[in-house]
Amino acid sequence: MISREFYDCPVVIPYYGGKFRLSKQLIPLLPAHSRYIEVFSGGLSMFFRKPKCDYTILNDIDNDIINLYRCLSEKYDEFIDTLLWVPKSRQMFEEARGEIHYSKVIKIPNVLRAVKYFYCIRNAFNKNPNSSFSKTSYWNTEEIIQKLEYSVKYFKDTTIENMDFRKLVVDYTPTSGDLWYFDPPYIVATEKGDYYMADFGYEEHEDLYECVDLVDRSGGNFMISYDDKEVVRDLYADYNIIEIQTQYAGRTQNGYKEGQNTKYFTELVITNYEQTAQIDMFKE
Repeated sequence: MISREFYDCPVVIPYYGGKFRLSKQLIPLLPAHSRYIEVFSGGLSMFFRKPKCDYTILNDIDNDIINLYRCLSEKYDEFIDTLLWVPKSRQMFEEARGEIHYSKVIKIPNVLRAVKYFYCIRNAFNKNPNSSFSKTSYWNTEEIIQKLEYSVKYFKDTTIENMDFRKLVVDYTPTSGDLWYFDPPYIVATEKGDYYMADFGYEEHEDLYECVDLVDRSGGNFMISYDDKEVVRDLYADYNIIEIQTQYAGRTQNGYKEGQNTKYFTELVITNYEQTAQIDMFKE
């Protein structure tokens, strides 16, 4: 039985570090917009939870993420036919993970590669592709496919890009009526270097600020979700910053749930517009 929460946010993959929970608090803070650009797509919780608008652009530099979304959009039947008969297997998981980490060069769309990536994410401990095989991961292909049938409808009338964020801002010139949502690799991930496939150091964080500043100067609106670090507060001191308490929780087949070791963390939400909506700081 598919949970009601899934229908509110029908993510394709329960992406590690994604905004499945936090998006409930962020959506009420979004201003009206006619064009929505999600720069670091990841698990796309914001896209799946928010109302559709006239134009939507989804982007990520990670070839595997974009290959998965492109295959679901363009080669859905082939993807499902391949996925249906894949059993849960530690050996298959380790082979898929090894291939994904060996090379990120993909001729997109590549259905077999997309299935392997999807399989790896769904069966990795904490949904982290760098982690080991999870003995308790949920792998009921019939129910998973049922969910995908619902999720894939959201990709209709969207543009899916696979480029560096700096190029995206140039190619899609910011303008009035835009809402740019940035969920970049966090500073803590930059410091540890143990999750994100693409290199994202302090220079990239500074370049991101320049891109955000361009959106603001061009009359568009933006929202950024960041970890609470002093360097972030200093960099965006001229913009509106609020704190939201959220949970980095354990895994379920539909997203996240509270576990024994769940803790609250402070997220920074940065915008160039006044955040007038009222939010529940501990909203589930």
